[in-house]
Amino acid sequence: MNASLHTKRAYMFLAPALFFVVVLFIIPLGYNLLISFFDWSAVGRKQFNGIENYAKVLGSERFLNAAGNTVYFTVLAVPIGVVLSLIVALGFNALFITKITGFIRALYFAPVVASLTAVAFVWLWIFNPSYGLANEVLGIFGIGPQPWLTDESQAVPALAIMYVWARMGFNVIILLAGLQAIDRSYYEAARIDGAGPFKMFWSITLPLLNRQMVLVISVEVMNAIKLFELPFVATKGGPVGSTRSIVMEIYELAFRADRWGEAAVYVIFLFAFLLVVTGLIRKLFTRDISE
Repeated sequence: MNASLHTKRAYMFLAPALFFVVVLFIIPLGYNLLISFFDWSAVGRKQFNGIENYAKVLGSERFLNAAGNTVYFTVLAVPIGVVLSLIVALGFNALFITKITGFIRALYFAPVVASLTAVAFVWLWIFNPSYGLANEVLGIFGIGPQPWLTDESQAVPALAIMYVWARMGFNVIILLAGLQAIDRSYYEAARIDGAGPFKMFWSITLPLLNRQMVLVISVEVMNAIKLFELPFVATKGGPVGSTRSIVMEIYELAFRADRWGEAAVYVIFLFAFLLVVTGLIRKLFTRDISE
């Protein structure tokens, strides 16, 4: 088989995937980029205004506030979620009672199949300052009732708790699969050499779990930056805009204010930010474990 025929066959197999990438990603991105240079209305107004939308968005306090809220939520929710997921996965990996672990795994995974909208309604009841379960539990330990979602300083941490709970099942499944794929002979050899549990975790578990960790961190960062349902349902962006995210701003500008040009600029910035962040994650956290 010559090289030319081999290349043609490769492109034939890639063609279906490339078609969907072009239709669902390249064309919408190009169209969004085009709109960002227009004063664009869904009902008729379409006037080219150059980079005016970019200048307007960058000078907007709403953009800076939404970007800050999004970054704050991501920095708060992702590290806590990943660490807790790793702890739970390690616990499952250490258990040997198959029937019980299977049932508990199902319980942890259950929130993943629920939409974030449903999760938000459940936690609205839990965080209700008057009759919510969270304040009832705090009362057992002598802690007074908290305002949770109705307070500027507590609203984002409360959303982070909701998000971590909803996403933990997915992360645990990924990390547990990685843990169970690690050859037990590594641990036996390390134990013979006198290594303790922490040394084995640091020198064997974490390096061999690197791919799964990078995957989980990347997915969680992307999902956190694209946060929409939880604040939209639970707080409507309040109190005083403290939980308004970038995606909520895009929704407000496009579908309520009919300012599609500015909304398109938000999308461009969000896309560029996601590219940079995910690239940095892969660069900083990916380790070569071939040696």
